[in-house]
Amino acid sequence: MTNTHLQRSGRHAVPDRPPSPRELIGVGSAITGLVAGGMLLGWFVDSKAGTLPVFALIGLATGMITASYYAYVKFRNFTKD
Repeated sequence: MTNTHLQRSGRHAVPDRPPSPRELIGVGSAITGLVAGGMLLGWFVDSKAGTLPVFALIGLATGMITASYYAYVKFRNFTKD
């Protein structure tokens, strides 16, 4: 979403429309992929190194942090000045 979709209202810019269902599904899919991908990558490393569940948990945590940042970046336009 670009800044052209935002209107000024007091101190904060607000969107002229809420996120569409397609945008929400896209963000949800990306979050799911980031979390699952991090865990699966960690599980793969664990299976090769024989260290289960160390890297699976590290991958899960990394995926969750990355997904949180992704969601923040995607939705900050709805509250950004």
